[in-house]
Amino acid sequence: MRTLLIATFLLALIPMQSFAHSWMKLRIATTEYAPYTSTDMQHDGYINHIIADAFLETGVVVEFVSLPWEEALEATLKGEYDAISYGNFVRARESEFFHSNPISAESLVFYVNAEKGPDTWAELSDLKDLKMGVTEGYLYNDELAAYIKSSSNVVESATDKDNLQALIDGKIDVFPIDELTGWYLLQRDFDSGDRRDVMPIKPFISTVTTHLLVPKGESDSQLILSLFNKGLEELTLDGKLTRFKRLLKEGYYQHPQKKVNFDRR
Repeated sequence: MRTLLIATFLLALIPMQSFAHSWMKLRIATTEYAPYTSTDMQHDGYINHIIADAFLETGVVVEFVSLPWEEALEATLKGEYDAISYGNFVRARESEFFHSNPISAESLVFYVNAEKGPDTWAELSDLKDLKMGVTEGYLYNDELAAYIKSSSNVVESATDKDNLQALIDGKIDVFPIDELTGWYLLQRDFDSGDRRDVMPIKPFISTVTTHLLVPKGESDSQLILSLFNKGLEELTLDGKLTRFKRLLKEGYYQHPQKKVNFDRR
């Protein structure tokens, strides 16, 4: 309670503007999940741009350190990093992490093999005869996670790209992935023939909110969470979140050697 009161007091004193001289520096663990987070992209990716600017609104600068997801979780819980960029809201994580206010909303979809996969689905049981690929270390929503755990027809791969390749090759039939990430990886790493072999299907599996994850139990956790939430509110009021989303669609964040047209209209 005392930490929260101190955080509230400090926030009242801090003018909401970018600071020429920061009063706090944070180290944030991040992952390679283009176009949202990636060391190969401008501002370390779309989400990291938002996070860095939200903290800067309160005079805090951040350093992003890229790690595999499981290592990022473990190291942050050990106190080696101040937060993780970024995670979907997962209720099971609430015992160890605070979830910030939502940064964005993303749609999880099934990509399928265009020849072997279904055109649609209604219940997960509709997919029981299909081989599903999942990515190692990822947390899916509760319903899908329960299905994956109970199914014997699930294959795990190290990366999303590996799963997309398996889908193209017909080694799996269906693969859950964030819609924009799937589209981005197909545009970046595969040719037009490969892209014709896969497609997303409706309905969405779910639309999830994404958050900065702040470990519980650290003395400054509540302060960090409060500072970020206040900065995020300022970005929203200033219209900067809308601007960053437009930059994402225009391809601003992508690696300059691999141009991608994000305007999918």
